[in-house]
Amino acid sequence: MTVAERPVEQERSIQDRTLKRLTGDMEITSKSAFEIHELIEKGLDYQGIAKFVSSFHDDYNKELVSKMMGMSERTLYRRAKNPAPLTPEQGSRAWRFAEILVKAEDIFIDPEEAERWMRTPAMGLEGRKPIDLITTQVGYELVDDFLTRLDYGVYT
Repeated sequence: MTVAERPVEQERSIQDRTLKRLTGDMEITSKSAFEIHELIEKGLDYQGIAKFVSSFHDDYNKELVSKMMGMSERTLYRRAKNPAPLTPEQGSRAWRFAEILVKAEDIFIDPEEAERWMRTPAMGLEGRKPIDLITTQVGYELVDDFLTRLDYGVYT
């Protein structure tokens, strides 16, 4: 199914699945973008992030998440012992990472393939890895646009 065929509900579903991934709460009800903004501002719960990190298929991906969160793996480990809500900046970075991963899973179908894609240089991103670009808002937009082009079958 291409983006053009995708119903509006599925676009909303991306937001819902991203929220569920980051909170670890599969029963969470749909929230508006404003409610999600407020949730990130107040601080996403570290336990949800820890559950998200543990869902990855290999330890290397935990390194990717620590990079996206702006924390070393050691700091992530320490935070697990003494969990505190994420700062708004950390929450925003986690949101961008999770949202791109959810979108990549829609395109690649296989979650492991989506994770692998995140750390593979892409011709359409000037040979850069998506994970290296989504540390900034501008880079996030480049990767998001590239995923849309992949979905439409435009690879460069």
